[in-house]
Amino acid sequence: MTDIRNAVRNITEYYATQEASTINKMYRGQISKADFLEHVRRYIIHVLRAEERYIPLIMEEFSKYIWGYRTIADLIADPSVSDIRIMSHDNIRVKRNGRREGTDVCFDSPEDLKYFADYCATKCAHSLSVVNAVASWTDRNGDPDFILRFNVSTPFVNSTQTPYIHIRKIPKTKTSVSQLIRKGFMSASMAVYLKEKAASDGGMIWCGKGGSGKTTGMNALLDEIPSDKSCLVIQENEELFSHVHPEMMFQHIVSNQGDGKISYQLEDLARNGLLMDLDYFVIGEIKGKEALYFLNASYTGHRCWASLHAMSSKEAMIKLADYAKYASSYTREQVLEMFQDIRTIIFMKDFHISEITEILGFDQKEKNLIYRTVYDEKAGIDLLPAALEKESERGERRRPEQCFN
Repeated sequence: MTDIRNAVRNITEYYATQEASTINKMYRGQISKADFLEHVRRYIIHVLRAEERYIPLIMEEFSKYIWGYRTIADLIADPSVSDIRIMSHDNIRVKRNGRREGTDVCFDSPEDLKYFADYCATKCAHSLSVVNAVASWTDRNGDPDFILRFNVSTPFVNSTQTPYIHIRKIPKTKTSVSQLIRKGFMSASMAVYLKEKAASDGGMIWCGKGGSGKTTGMNALLDEIPSDKSCLVIQENEELFSHVHPEMMFQHIVSNQGDGKISYQLEDLARNGLLMDLDYFVIGEIKGKEALYFLNASYTGHRCWASLHAMSSKEAMIKLADYAKYASSYTREQVLEMFQDIRTIIFMKDFHISEITEILGFDQKEKNLIYRTVYDEKAGIDLLPAALEKESERGERRRPEQCFN
């Protein structure tokens, strides 16, 4: 069995490095699975010179490896696991039902982990090298039940001799609002409130730290957008999706690979989105200059949604304003004034909604947004029913007279 395992490791290393183009063609459908396996078979016979009786066993083990995730396959298949973090070959941790814990899963050796990292990258048409020492990609086809988002850093930047690998699992079957209620993600009154907000005029921000549930919540609410509205969703990794909305477009970034020249970042997609006939403009997660185009869309009448990392709902707006400010000549106060059509801010903590804040307008004297807390778990505030009634009475708000240039 050791000889078979060594053979599989040898083949994997060969196709992850010297024959990466061949395996990429197979994953893209440019050559058939049968032709690729025949290519592998010739390598086993002519290069490895394996005995005839071992060839079927080597091919079987290699097939399991190349079309699956071998060592961590059971963790990927486990629906209770949302995140897999590979710290070293013998230290693989997971987030199971929202709690971090260790596992007894391990790779054979540090070298085996390095080969695995190269394989994961090659499988998704990426490469790990000095110029790609920190990489992120999404595998939509590697598992039948989950979209897998990879974040990998190599020993070139790590203070270790092996890569770090973090895998976020996004269910391909979207979690519905009713399911989120049953899971304690939100209450029934929150669901009514957010569904109303999703269909009404005004923007929405989901904020919190990484893994707090921002994407899950926003993904569920996408299906509540009225079907007669057009929508563009741009994102770094393909996590947001809808199988029911008839007029919702999805785009993702394309990053340089090594010395490659092709690059479409969120800023490019956002700029192009402003040329489209849209009602809703959604950015999966705002991290930089794309905030300026998000501001432009919001200020010119689009219903804008986004997520970002922040420690509170009010801090989220300051951070969003600073992103836009750094990409323009505006002051923070000017940006905040133009962001007043972001009506609702949802703050996530430990995979449930912890705080909901409304923006009522802009205070010219204080030069700041006017906030109203409608739900705060820690403070024991729950004004959601009253907020719904007030929203129905509020109607259209007047925009400031300032123009966006």
